[in-house]
Amino acid sequence: MKIIFWVMGLLAVIYFMSAFTQTTRGIDGSNQRTAANSVKKLKRYMTTQQQHIFETSYGVLGAIKSKEGPDAFLPFVDGKSPDEIIELARQEVTARIASGDPDFVKYGSWENLVGLGTPTASKSNGKPVTAQPLRNSVRGGRDETPLAQPEPAR
Repeated sequence: MKIIFWVMGLLAVIYFMSAFTQTTRGIDGSNQRTAANSVKKLKRYMTTQQQHIFETSYGVLGAIKSKEGPDAFLPFVDGKSPDEIIELARQEVTARIASGDPDFVKYGSWENLVGLGTPTASKSNGKPVTAQPLRNSVRGGRDETPLAQPEPAR
């Protein structure tokens, strides 16, 4: 009986080990759901700024490839790493800006599209707009005043 439990335990470990040790290094473009799941897994280990650039790149490539046909995007991104996606999007956007595409020429450069470029003038007052950090990770100091002590019960 003990042998059966040991064998079952060993088989369970082998079965569940694949779920915990599987790492995603690229996008699985077999269908829309697996692509979305692999993008979510890839973003898990990125900083907020890297996530923003990757999401923007993925979306821009999706918009560009959807104009070529409904089945052009997933095979294009299948197996690509986040760095490859960002580089492909940068090349596509730069080429489209150079060709005068009205959707992209208004940004002027890849850095402006993803929000890394120089500050631009605000439409309302003409003053330069400074880029705000994506997440405020600075924690303010604690208040030095002691908390009020409750009165003892009588």
